Amino acid sequence: MNKKATKPPHSKEFLAIMEQASPNAAIRAITHARPLLVYWVTPEGNVIDAGNEHFANPPKGDKSVLSSPTHKGHLRGRAALIGALLYITVYGDNKIDALSTKQIRLLKQSYSRIFSTLRDKGVSEQALVTARFIQEDGLDIEL
Repeated sequence: MNKKATKPPHSKEFLAIMEQASPNAAIRAITHARPLLVYWVTPEGNVIDAGNEHFANPPKGDKSVLSSPTHKGHLRGRAALIGALLYITVYGDNKIDALSTKQIRLLKQSYSRIFSTLRDKGVSEQALVTARFIQEDGLDIEL
């Protein structure tokens, strides 16, 4: 299936955010206020539900993951509705919005597990089909 052809357009609320001077701050405000999922992805591709925040729930309780510039190979992110669409934000390494090639590879390996975790948390199939993966700055991540 060609994902690009079936991807819905961005929500009008998201497009308004992208017009702001600091879209990453607006995206962060929404994903922190109303997250459907706060997650870590292990280097092996397993998804860990981080509860309400990454810092309180690092993988295996290893707080050193938080201070590592690459999070020791883990991905981290949040999922939230922006308007009626589901946006899954993936944070870049070392406080850089853009994802590394290694992070993109891990995301490709694990995105179906992220969807499965969202389903387990009660997110509807209707919301999941609208899902868009984005970077912190709002740019689309093509999988």
